[in-house]
Formats: sequence, structure tokens, C-alpha cells
Amino acid sequence: MFQFVKKHKLNIAVFLISLMLCLLGSGHYPIYILDEAKNAEAAREMLSNGNFITPYFNNILRTDKPPLHYFFMILSYKIFGVNAFAARFFSGVYGALTMVTSYHFVKKNTNKTNALVYILILWSSVFFVQEFHLSVPDPYLIFFISAGLWCFYNFQVSNNKTSLWLFYVCLAFGVLAKGPVAIALPGLICLIFIIATKQFSVSGIFKYKPILGLLIILIIALPWYILVHIKTNGAWTQGFFIDHNINRFGSKMEGHGGIFLITWAFVLLGLMPFSFFIINAIKNAYFNRKNTLTLFALIVSSVFIVFFSISGTKLPNYTMPCYPFLAFIISLYLVKTYQNNKKKTGITVVVILITMLSVLLPIAGKLALANEKSLTAVSNVAYWLIPTSVLSVIGLFFYLKNQLNKSFLSIASGWIILAPILFLVIYPKLTNESPVQASKKIISKNSKIIVYKRFDPAFPINFKRTFNVSNQASEVFHFIENNPDGFIITNDRNDYKILSEHKNLELVLERKAIFENHTTRIFRKKQ
Repeated sequence: MFQFVKKHKLNIAVFLISLMLCLLGSGHYPIYILDEAKNAEAAREMLSNGNFITPYFNNILRTDKPPLHYFFMILSYKIFGVNAFAARFFSGVYGALTMVTSYHFVKKNTNKTNALVYILILWSSVFFVQEFHLSVPDPYLIFFISAGLWCFYNFQVSNNKTSLWLFYVCLAFGVLAKGPVAIALPGLICLIFIIATKQFSVSGIFKYKPILGLLIILIIALPWYILVHIKTNGAWTQGFFIDHNINRFGSKMEGHGGIFLITWAFVLLGLMPFSFFIINAIKNAYFNRKNTLTLFALIVSSVFIVFFSISGTKLPNYTMPCYPFLAFIISLYLVKTYQNNKKKTGITVVVILITMLSVLLPIAGKLALANEKSLTAVSNVAYWLIPTSVLSVIGLFFYLKNQLNKSFLSIASGWIILAPILFLVIYPKLTNESPVQASKKIISKNSKIIVYKRFDPAFPINFKRTFNVSNQASEVFHFIENNPDGFIITNDRNDYKILSEHKNLELVLERKAIFENHTTRIFRKKQ
């Protein structure tokens, strides 16, 4: 055991630090984002109903995602109870696994210096770290796709058969995490890489045992898809493959669209602050594409970014499986530049931009919160962003003194500490002002409640119960007459007025969702 720890001490240290970053504060603020709420609640209902095949949200079939994250959340609920920390726990674990796996392969194929710069880039990418604080399937997909692709590359350079089998196993679990995208994009990446390295031939393809690999994927992933198809008479299959795959790619869904540049903006945001070096880093990688790992990272990054640039639906998390590879490209450029220890005009501009952005963080945060009616009272929490600003200014100072290594470390440190500030201080303050948290001061978990038309999806998981939803005002009025101590919840944008105008009802809560365009209103019978 001691020899194992000694041999792998760097990997263990990276894993533990990554785990701390990805779990810190996960239980300090409630689940409130729509996707988080629906996923966490679907897992809770699976556990409550003892139905581990078919996912439901508020007793309605949920066809959005396959089951892998539900299974891990159920396990976590068994260990920690049904709460925000439990829902997010394995997301954090898979975040740490993503980072240590990527660090290990970068260190193995380059050197310790490059690997250190690489992991600091990942740790400082606060929006990437944030993804592993969410009870959604993406952390699982990010791990299985990135780990699978690292295994594919390892087989490419070492002919290690175990790496090849692990590649297919990872794809299989990726399919259980988010569906066919876990085969389609890695498959396209590997095909392009094989062509680019002049291996494309019948014997070259069969070197990768594709038939056996497909069999491994089917053995692991197919049984659940068959079971859920049978149990729902094909309804889940129709909803998932048609609505949430083909339609998502072909058209804008749920308002998440935009021009192709939106995807690039998401990438810049996701790997901030060092994503500002991305153009120079990609140029550097292209000129060094004879190195097979650099070429592979370029292909992975390009396929994800181009694919989701042309997709009808665009979301920040879609390109995240390529971030470990894009971060590698950035790390190569930074190591090369910083080893020369000489300032360049392009580098100077980027460092100044990063510093300006960091300085603006608390100012922009204060203005944004002050502009949000429900958050005005807590807008001063934005001043907690000042340490990031200060460390970035110090980084600029070191840069101007030609101390480039200290400059990088200072800027990275400033953004790394941003994660615990967000998850331990800022998010708890902000989410305390959410409609669901405000409603807990008025209604109890055992109160009799009816929903009129629609409601904030965070209600079921936070109240650990499902809600009766009615589209008929007459049914709602009948409910309140028979349950004079009951409540009506709605966040319908227009038809809530019929409740406001009813002579026997009074509005007891009106609260806008945090950074969302809907308002929760709670009514009860006049006392």
C-alpha cells in the first residue's frame, strides 16, 4: 500500500484536490436550476416507487435522459439521504475522476511541468468545475467520453489491449449516461484520427476490433433500453430518440438556440480565464500537429465545437467533454511561451484582458444582482469576488516584471479560489432568495397543495413529494373549497390572473425565479 501511494502520489494529490474542488459547497445551497431539479427528483421518485427502470418527474414519464445518473443518485440517497449534497455527490466524484485521468495521461505523454500547468488550467476553469456541482448527466458523460478517448489514444501509441477494451466500456457507459452521442462523436473523432494518421484500411480499422467493441457496448447498454421500451410501450424510446436527440440537433428546443458563434462563446466561458489564449494555442497546436497527441487533441476539440456549432439546440455543457483536450492544447502553448520567459505583444494583450475581466467581476456582479429585484438585498455578496481581482492584478504585475511563471500561478490561484467562494458563500446567499426557499416560510411539506397549470420544477425535490397539477380553474377552486387550509401554486405567465381576481383567494407569495423569466405565485383561501 505504501509503495502504491509513493508511486502514485501526484495522481492521488491531484484526485484529492480535484475532489475537494468538485464537492466543496455541494450541500450548502438547495437544488434550484430546472435541469438539476428534474434529474434529482426523477431519481428520488425512482427510489420512492421502487421502479428502477422507468424515470418519472412529478409522476409524468421523463424521456429526457437515460438512467446512469439516476442510479448513482439513488445510491447516494441511500448513503446520505435525499438532499442536495447526495444528488450532487457522484457528479463531484466523476469530476475528480475526469481531472485525475486527464492529468495522468498528459503527464504520461508529456512531462510533469506540462501536466502541472494543465491541471491548473482545469482547476481554474470555474464554469467547468461548476458542472461537477450539478445533479445532471453531463459529469458522467464528460468522464466516460474523455477517459474513453484517452484510452483510445493510449492503445494507439502502446497497443495495450486493456486500453482498447476500456475505450469500449467507457463508450457503453456514456450511452447509458446520455445516449447515442457517446458513440457518434467519439466514433467520428477516432475515424478522422485514423485517416489523418494514414491508418485507414481494412486491416487498419480491424486493428481496433470494432465488431467486438460494438458487442461490448450492446451487452452493457442495450438491456436497459429494451426494458424501458417494453415498460413504456415505446413512449420513452420515441420521446428520447426523436424529441431529445434528432429534434434537438435539427431545431432549437426550449429557447436554446443561436448562431454558430454561440458555441465558441460557451467554450470561452467554460475554460475562462485561460481560454483567452485559445486562438494562439490552436495555431501553435496546428503547427505542431505532427505530434500525434497534439493532433488527437485538435481533432477532439474541433469535432465537438463544429458539431455543436451546427446543432439547432445550443447549451454550454454540450462541448464540455472536449475541454480536457482543449485545455491540453492551451497548456502546450503556455508552457512553450512561459519557458521562453519573454513577453510578446499577443500574450501581453491577453494577460491585460484577463486582468480587466477579473477586476470587472465584482462590479458586474454587483450591478447584475442589484438589477434583479429579488436579489437587490444581497447584492453586496458580489464583493466576495474581489480576491480574484486582486490576485489577477498581482499576476499582471508579475508579468510586467517579466516573471511569467509567477504571473501564471497568481492568475490561476485567483480563479481557483473563485470556486469555493461561489459554492460556499455566493450561491447559498442567492438561492436563499429563490421562490422555493421563500415558500418554505409559508407552507410545510405536509400542506395540501394543488398546482395550477405549471410550477417551478424545484418544488418536488425540495419538498420531497409530488404535486397534483390541474389545468382547470374550476378544479382548483373546488380543491380550495374542500381544503380551506390548502395552497395553490402557479408560475403561469398569463392565466394566474384568474386566481388573482377570485374573491375568495389571497396572494401570499410572489417571487421571481433567480435569473429566470418566470414568477412563482402562491394563493390560499382568504382567512
